[in-house]
Amino acid sequence: MFRFVTICALVSCAFAGTLPDELDGRIVNGVDTTIEKHPYQVSLQTTSGSHFCGGSIISEDIIVTAAHCMQSYAASQIRVRLGSNQYNSGGELVAVKTFRYHEGYNSKTMVNDIAVIKLATPVRESSKIRYVAMAEKTPPTGTPAVVTGWGTKCYLTCISLPKTLQEVEVDIVDEKACASSEYKYGSQIKETMVCAYAVDKDACQGDSGGPLVSGDKLVGVVSWGMGCARAGYPGVYADVPSLRSWVVKTAKELMMLKSVVLLACIACALGAAVPEGMLPQLDGRIVGGVATTINSYPWQISLQRSGSHSCGGSVYSSNIVVTAAHCLQSVSASVLKVRAGSTTWNAGGTLVSVAAFKNHEGYNSWTMVNDIAVIRLSSSLTFGSTIKSIGLASKAPANGAAAVVSGWGTQSYGAGSLPYTLQYVDVSIVSQASCASSTYGYGSEVKPTMICAYAKGKDACQGDSGGPLVSGGVLVGVVSWGYGCAFADYPGVYADVATLRSWVVSAAGSV
Repeated sequence: MFRFVTICALVSCAFAGTLPDELDGRIVNGVDTTIEKHPYQVSLQTTSGSHFCGGSIISEDIIVTAAHCMQSYAASQIRVRLGSNQYNSGGELVAVKTFRYHEGYNSKTMVNDIAVIKLATPVRESSKIRYVAMAEKTPPTGTPAVVTGWGTKCYLTCISLPKTLQEVEVDIVDEKACASSEYKYGSQIKETMVCAYAVDKDACQGDSGGPLVSGDKLVGVVSWGMGCARAGYPGVYADVPSLRSWVVKTAKELMMLKSVVLLACIACALGAAVPEGMLPQLDGRIVGGVATTINSYPWQISLQRSGSHSCGGSVYSSNIVVTAAHCLQSVSASVLKVRAGSTTWNAGGTLVSVAAFKNHEGYNSWTMVNDIAVIRLSSSLTFGSTIKSIGLASKAPANGAAAVVSGWGTQSYGAGSLPYTLQYVDVSIVSQASCASSTYGYGSEVKPTMICAYAKGKDACQGDSGGPLVSGGVLVGVVSWGYGCAFADYPGVYADVATLRSWVVSAAGSV
């Protein structure tokens, strides 16, 4: 590997730096392809437009790449081009908000060579941009795979990058096989790595940080290699199944950070109409919802301050509202109001002051357990066709049960304004046990106080934070959190009302 640094540095100097820094991660003798065939492929580039690494888009604002790609840059120095056959034009060019590489990354051994990038603005799917699912299990040795990127077309003597996306077909070599005597790496191959080999082809892996895909799933991230199509030395990749849980956890942490930072910026832009502590989680909203009326969801309320909607909630009794604990952090009751009985959040119905509220004592903002709260109104609501209470579920619905979530969420991801009209989305219940299983991507992040719901094939997130998830005519969930928006394998997560029912009843009587 040291040889590559030395030789390639000399070559870069000779050609005024036209070659990318990581020459041991590129495509050599690749075949021209199109972004439509590999719509998950992205180009990481400097603000001056120089391509330096590849990457894969896994959700609307999350990119997976290699840790070694991110060692010499600040987020402000990076742009991501998506949806283009060319790295230098077309598609969408998006700024980077932040990134994080694996804490266990070691530049000497190349273990844990993976990183997550959060885009400054979300990107919607199209024929040229598609999120790729992460593999849960490493394919067996010999499984066909493909690696893509804008690498050099020949080794060392080609001084410029092809402008058109390249692909190379390879075969998977699992970690044990790659470390065996059949190949020459030996103990250099660690548990966080997987290999791939193109027999009789003069092809290296692809751009550093780029995708190794098999069975339409991301199985590897281009990491390193010894030589180019050198006998006995396959290309080496970060093993995505081994590192998948880290990616999910990190992406979630960056997304939760986004909710605070991005919404604070929105609040500033709107003259602080939405204060700190009352900011809705943008990962808890309706996207692509259908307009409805309050008569269909008369338990729905808008929790607001100074006339600005911030969270949803549900009418439990004439003077008690149920919402999420995360909606009521760092805020006092005196600045809160509840609008009930209106299809629009900004007018109509009844606007009532808040006398007091109580968050669950066991609420944890990091794990999101016990994300539930009750609000006591300063005056009682008058029930009618547009204002009704909703009962609390005593038992969580079965897996697959039909449910609906409502609220005034944005109608498109990243939109700066809320629709005035109430929206709803039909979803299906995913039980806590199922949501925490290997069927989905959360694993142990889904706790016993949570329940999930999923809208398969819809670009819809849960609904306003704190809002109602209803099934069988009763409140079964309170919108809490989620990873991405209609991101495959990641349902919306809600506080499980059945599990927290006794606390709600007790708190409603003492708040």
